[in-house]
Amino acid sequence: MASVARQQPPWSAPTGTTPHPKLQVYNSLTRSKVPFVPHDPNGRRVTWYACGPTVYDDAHLGHARNYVSTDILRRILRDYFKFDVEFVMNITDIDDKIILRGRQQHLLEEYIKLHSHIDGEVLGMVETAYQRYIHKNLPLIEQDPLPLPKDFQAAARKAYGKVLQGEAIESGAKAGDKEAKIKMHINTVTTATQVMDGSQMTDSDPKCFYTAVQDILYPLLDEQEGSKIRGDDHAIFTKLTKKFEERFFSDVRALNVMDPDELTRVTEYGQEIAMFVNKIVENRFGYSTSDGSVYFDIDTFEKAGNSYARLEPWNRSNNELQADGEGALSQKTSEKRSPADFAIWKASKPGEPSWPSTWGPGRPGWHIECSAMASAKLGKQMDIHSGGIDLAFPHHDNELAQSEAYWSQGTEHQWVNYFLHMGHLSIAGSKMSKSLKNFTTIRTALERGDWTPRSLRIVFLLGGWRDGIEITDDLVQAGSGWEDRVDNFFLNAKYAAADQTLNNEKDSGLALALQSAESEMYDALCDSFNTARAMAVISRLVGDFNSAERGTLSSQSARDAGKWVTKMVTIFGLNGKALEESEDIGWEGIDIPSPAKPYVFPLASMRDNLREAALSREGISKDLMNTVLQQYGEVDGSADPSSATYANLVYKFKSDVKAIASCSSNLSKDILSLCDRVRDVDLWNLNIYLEDRESRPALVRPVTPHLAAARQEREDRAKQKEAEKAKLEQEAREKAEKGKLSHRDMFRTKEFSAWDNDGLPTKMANGDEVAKSRSKKLKKDWERQKKAHEAWLAASKMA
Repeated sequence: MASVARQQPPWSAPTGTTPHPKLQVYNSLTRSKVPFVPHDPNGRRVTWYACGPTVYDDAHLGHARNYVSTDILRRILRDYFKFDVEFVMNITDIDDKIILRGRQQHLLEEYIKLHSHIDGEVLGMVETAYQRYIHKNLPLIEQDPLPLPKDFQAAARKAYGKVLQGEAIESGAKAGDKEAKIKMHINTVTTATQVMDGSQMTDSDPKCFYTAVQDILYPLLDEQEGSKIRGDDHAIFTKLTKKFEERFFSDVRALNVMDPDELTRVTEYGQEIAMFVNKIVENRFGYSTSDGSVYFDIDTFEKAGNSYARLEPWNRSNNELQADGEGALSQKTSEKRSPADFAIWKASKPGEPSWPSTWGPGRPGWHIECSAMASAKLGKQMDIHSGGIDLAFPHHDNELAQSEAYWSQGTEHQWVNYFLHMGHLSIAGSKMSKSLKNFTTIRTALERGDWTPRSLRIVFLLGGWRDGIEITDDLVQAGSGWEDRVDNFFLNAKYAAADQTLNNEKDSGLALALQSAESEMYDALCDSFNTARAMAVISRLVGDFNSAERGTLSSQSARDAGKWVTKMVTIFGLNGKALEESEDIGWEGIDIPSPAKPYVFPLASMRDNLREAALSREGISKDLMNTVLQQYGEVDGSADPSSATYANLVYKFKSDVKAIASCSSNLSKDILSLCDRVRDVDLWNLNIYLEDRESRPALVRPVTPHLAAARQEREDRAKQKEAEKAKLEQEAREKAEKGKLSHRDMFRTKEFSAWDNDGLPTKMANGDEVAKSRSKKLKKDWERQKKAHEAWLAASKMA
């Protein structure tokens, strides 16, 4: 019987028409790929609700994984399959974490106003917070007596040494979230202990002091003062959430994630949520307790023929996950009919925000918010619901139960047809998490240059949307290599498409390769949006283009291939704000700045002509040099300020060519040297690179991080080679210098008083005989010096 209870209940496939009968998606409700059929009778409109962020801190790369991957799927449905997607997302701006964080930050601000100087009272408060924090979060550290702040790190190493070295706290287990949380607590206390010596504090740095101790001080302040916050003073909490909501959208927009069509906030739906709960109670699937809370009745729900925990029935008895779902501020009650029943409306305790309801002042349970808001926007059934995989149980399972209880009219109701869950992004085996503080924020990653919006999205595309991704060097290199190949393809395709010397009719080879790529792309995206396979399709077409013989390549085929790849990378969100319908070839970043184009392209063309002549067997002539200069005319002196640098560069180049023509004794050599300088110095310093190609014009492109890194690597290798060469030469000089000294004279020092005919010592300075063991060593040194001296004599004679 137990195994039956752990099976997922049957799923009802939507009926209707669809323009893409081949399209299948991996549905968490079946844990398999199933045909995608919108419930719209016309098969065009797709309704989608996505769980948005809980806004109490900056978004990190783990969030980027969810929202970028969701954005990719949304774009594919909208721009590739041409569905009319209605995309609704919520903002969770009230929950237990937000209540705690908002309240704690408010209390700390008030405390600092009253204690702007670090005195004995403040230090005593921090000492108490230090003791409480360790007692609660780091129990293996000896508590009696508790280590002094200066001894904390040693105590932490003693108690949690295995964890700090990357091992699991339990022998034989694998380190994960539990170990990451321990490290977080140790780091939190370590930061605080660095400022807890009162003798080192001055009135000039209270800000630094409070910043260092805030995380251990928060719980104590909340315990002492938290209950005094008024429930209707929502501003204390929305002050925090508005700030981080703005920062969230700024961050994901920087990653080219599209805004939702509609946005809902929990704080704006307080009354609607209370009414939603009321109907669940009226339908007899919820019950209230004496404190004014309302719980979902799982047993009654299932006895009515419904299924609880549709997504992960095997987790329905997981106490740890259930506790996480209830939140840190939930209070235990003996009035729950079943331990698994969960709160859909929480009676607000002192210090918590509240809204009026039938049961008294309260606030929404975490799961009910999405049920109410999604139902308000999309009705009794939606096509797609999405979120991170960590939300599957209990959040999404509870959402499903609540919503089906709300819409139930005595029969089982399927509220969501397709549940899509995005995989985790992990680091060192542990998922990135705000609560674990083991993350890099999106804005930090972009500011430091660890990632670009494109490079991060490429990694997610290569990894697929529902599989977990762990950031490794290999994965980063794979993404960088894919981006570089497509970068080069776009540049070459643009030149080939504009090359009038190529055959204008389609060549069958590349045309057939494009036709095959288009078919394979459709198959890949119909296979549950298999973006890893789709990226491979693009790579193969790029390879076919690169291997095409120049004599068979046509400008039309190059144009068609370039435009199709441009279309696909635009659909995937890799081309900034560009529209899919654009006629351009390439993505953002392959063009040089607009003010540079009127000057750099003619400069590159002049340089190509001169360089080609200088490399020819005949060499370059003064007449050809003058002809090239006359062909390109004079530099426009009326350039606007943004173009002046580029105009001056062209003017200088032409002046240098004239100077070489008038006084050089080796025209070809000096022209080639000038061409190299323009490429490697002048233009490079302006972030423009000329990529020389045999018998073809140089590619004009921006200096990318990859090009800069490759050049730096070459320069570093050259420097290392020079250093090794200098070292060898120095060693040779030292060896030669050492060889000047004759082996017969090397031991004639004050250390000895007598020598034999070969110059080997026989007596020490005090007249004692040289010991046999010492004599053997001296003999070996003498023989080495003899060889060195003879080599020096031979070299001197040759010189």
